Amino acid sequence: MGSQPGGHLGGQPQGVPYPQPPQQPQYPQPQMSPSAAKYLSAFGQGSTWRSALIPAGLALLVGIIVSIIVAALLTSMGDFTDLAEETGFNTDGISYALPFVLLAMSLFGSGVFRFNVQAGDMGQATGSFFASGAPLLITIIVIGVLWWFTKRSELKSPSPNRGITWIRIGITTLAMALVLLLLEVIFAARFSITESGGVIDLEFSAVTVRSFFLPLLAVLITSICARIAGHFKGSEAIGAPFLRWLVPPILVTWTHLIVTTLALSVVAIFIIPLSFDMPWQTIPALFINVGLILTMLVHLGGVSATTQGDMMGYDSGGFSESLTIFSREAPGQLWIGLLAAVAAILAATLVATVTRRPYWTVTGEDKQQWTTAWKIPLAFCAIWGLVSVLAVPLRIHFEGSAEAASMFDSFGTARAGVSPLAWSFLIFAVWGAVIEVLSRTLGPRLVLTIPAVAKFFAGRAVHPHWGQALRMSEPRHPLIHPDAVAGRGAGVGMTAAGAGAAGTAGTAAAFGSQPGSFTSGTGPTSVPGSALTTDSAPTPGADSSGYSNVPQSGSPTPTHAGPGAYPSADAAYPMSTPPSGAYSTAGSPPPPGPAPAKPFDKKKATLVGVISGAAVLAIVAALIVVTQINGNTFSPEAAVEKYFSELSDGDAEGALKMADVDVPTEQRQLLTNDVLGAAKALPKDVTVEDADVNGNSATVTATYDVGGSKGTTSFSLHKAGKKALFFDDWRLQVPELFYLSVETPGLDKVKINGIDIETNESALSLPAFPGMYTIGLSEETDLVSADEIEARAFFAEEGDMEEYEPAMLAAQPTDAFRTEVNKQVKTLIDSCAKKTVAQPDGCPFGSYSAESHDATNIKWSISSYPTASVGDSSGEGYFDPEESTGPNGGPAWPISTESTGEAFVTGKYESYFDESETFDDTVTFSVDGTAEIVDGKVVINIEGDSYGY
Repeated sequence: MGSQPGGHLGGQPQGVPYPQPPQQPQYPQPQMSPSAAKYLSAFGQGSTWRSALIPAGLALLVGIIVSIIVAALLTSMGDFTDLAEETGFNTDGISYALPFVLLAMSLFGSGVFRFNVQAGDMGQATGSFFASGAPLLITIIVIGVLWWFTKRSELKSPSPNRGITWIRIGITTLAMALVLLLLEVIFAARFSITESGGVIDLEFSAVTVRSFFLPLLAVLITSICARIAGHFKGSEAIGAPFLRWLVPPILVTWTHLIVTTLALSVVAIFIIPLSFDMPWQTIPALFINVGLILTMLVHLGGVSATTQGDMMGYDSGGFSESLTIFSREAPGQLWIGLLAAVAAILAATLVATVTRRPYWTVTGEDKQQWTTAWKIPLAFCAIWGLVSVLAVPLRIHFEGSAEAASMFDSFGTARAGVSPLAWSFLIFAVWGAVIEVLSRTLGPRLVLTIPAVAKFFAGRAVHPHWGQALRMSEPRHPLIHPDAVAGRGAGVGMTAAGAGAAGTAGTAAAFGSQPGSFTSGTGPTSVPGSALTTDSAPTPGADSSGYSNVPQSGSPTPTHAGPGAYPSADAAYPMSTPPSGAYSTAGSPPPPGPAPAKPFDKKKATLVGVISGAAVLAIVAALIVVTQINGNTFSPEAAVEKYFSELSDGDAEGALKMADVDVPTEQRQLLTNDVLGAAKALPKDVTVEDADVNGNSATVTATYDVGGSKGTTSFSLHKAGKKALFFDDWRLQVPELFYLSVETPGLDKVKINGIDIETNESALSLPAFPGMYTIGLSEETDLVSADEIEARAFFAEEGDMEEYEPAMLAAQPTDAFRTEVNKQVKTLIDSCAKKTVAQPDGCPFGSYSAESHDATNIKWSISSYPTASVGDSSGEGYFDPEESTGPNGGPAWPISTESTGEAFVTGKYESYFDESETFDDTVTFSVDGTAEIVDGKVVINIEGDSYGY
């Protein structure tokens, strides 16, 4: 639509044109090269921006949503709330930033916790804690969404030339990386804490150098691969046709990785909360990481946990511990994981087989049979090397100023983490070699036996010779096999035997006539019993290999040729030529050679498959059962429960077998079934809390009841290895037993729970299991009696031995004992009265007056006898063991006087005038001493009293 001054538009009069500005002198303008103009014009096309930005935006959106869900689960854990309460951190701010930290880490970035402490006179301290380790669930979702939508956008709107392909890749990469960085900056958590006159500035974010460049690289590689997968020219879309040769070995490697990791990640869902004793909220963030670590272990690789430096006051001492499937600490269930490894190897073998030309289609000796055997091992080594560097490691390290190091009692740097052992990726190269050998030996027979499985795993990356056997239409776009692109189409050089092995697929027309399929009519045909191919002219619009050079339907065909543009649909697409070899030319007669591979017998294969499937299901079920049993029956908690079960049953010997005690034999008198089994009360109502497991050690706290009194104790356990290969063997460390202490004044033997136990110096102190013990006299007699006492025993930390007061078994003399004592006292006094001295030896009385007057002819008479009392009137006896044992070593009780006696003494003495005068004196006396039992008889020992009063 145009107009001229004074003209009309649509029949309507036009206004007066604007006056023209004065003419400016014309200067020569710089001319832009056609190629530059073509590339720059892409920036003005909406298709370029839509194709580049929509996949990146969707990937970010989905990644943010998933990260928010995972972050919400993590912040709902009680440990997170407890940490916030202890430190005073702003949990809202951390919850605000955590999703974007997880998103950055999922693309192999890192999170950081920075602090800046300004403590007034103490100066300023700065430091950072860095954490890295990709939550692989988020990684797979973000990379998967980016891959899928980038591929779809390239299918719908393919780039017209290589330059625009790279422009789209660059826009996607820079846009996604910059937007992610902007989100990290905006949603960083920053807050301050004021305490004791100081200020602490804190920041939690993912704003690090690593969080920009590694996500940038991850997005770049994903975009490149997705553009190649979506463009009808495949790797030529980026100007790298040689990359087509990498598709088969990479596909084999990824098939193996995905199968094993997927299977073991499902197992990890149960392992994380049961074996690792971690909250279930951590499962979404970690289960694929754990599955990847298990994959390395079951393939005979290894992981290591290391710490270096001194951080937060914990001196690691350069700790490093490795774990392989052969390690003593490795769970026995890991060996069951070899089933997943075998299944993955079989799947990878199928893929490796159908992406390679069958050996029987080569005329004569196949000189290339083993010359390319290095490709799959190299692909395994490279991909698992990247996985070992980026996906598996979980690390944290500290960097700070000297002031910060001093503040946290650490060095300037410290680090800790879990990572694969350095040689693990080389082990996978060996597994790649195993797959290579299997694919060249058993692989063809397996493929022909289960073609549907091979087709499922290989997709459209199959070699053209396998297309008919698998009943597949022609592979498309980047997955076209290099042999097909280079002119080695289906049937080229295939012998009659090879045709038979292909499974009577019919003519090439069976693959369909859609663009990009094997052509019919003028194309090569297959005739059973003869050479598979006949010479014919290539189909218009197709290259020499029979592949259409036009894009898929709905895809615009470039109409302008220019620098970097793709060839037109009518032109043969230039591809690199593979090396010439022993491949026969079209139309050559069938050469003699080995018979083609034959499938396994279907009935036998079906039977073996059913049995194998049932065995796998049984093994998986067994794995689940073993895991449950290991977590319930062979856990640290189960060991403590079993220990208390032995005690509750009175089985002291069983308890000692579980955890022997460091007690000499002579002190084990109470650690027997007879004593423990006869206890009045044993531990019951036992409550065992969840174990605190730290590597091969664990701590379990248990609460129990003994005769109505509660006790709580903590048990230490260590993992001693395995039982029956699969189950953990948790051993109780020696518990600290309570010492049952009883004072037994005057008794050399007592009964505890009906068993005679000898005492030591009128006391007893022996280790005992928790329970209520009954202590009584070893033997009841007419002379002594005592009420039984009860004493509770707990574990030592509950006994508090410093404040514990021993119980006492106070034996008291009977009335018969007291009567006998008084009888012997009277006999003693009578014998003393017959003596004719002022101070009779061993007698309770004497006369000072008679002695001072040198009296002679002394005669004693008893006016009244004292009344003796035996034992302590309080009934508590003596606490001093020495006073409760008589001179003869027998049990003794004190003799005291309830009422005094009187003795009358007479005699003669000489006065000052040498006259003999009569002397008399009345003495009041008491009886003190001990009453002892010797050989079942009462023996008294009376203290002599020098003077009466």
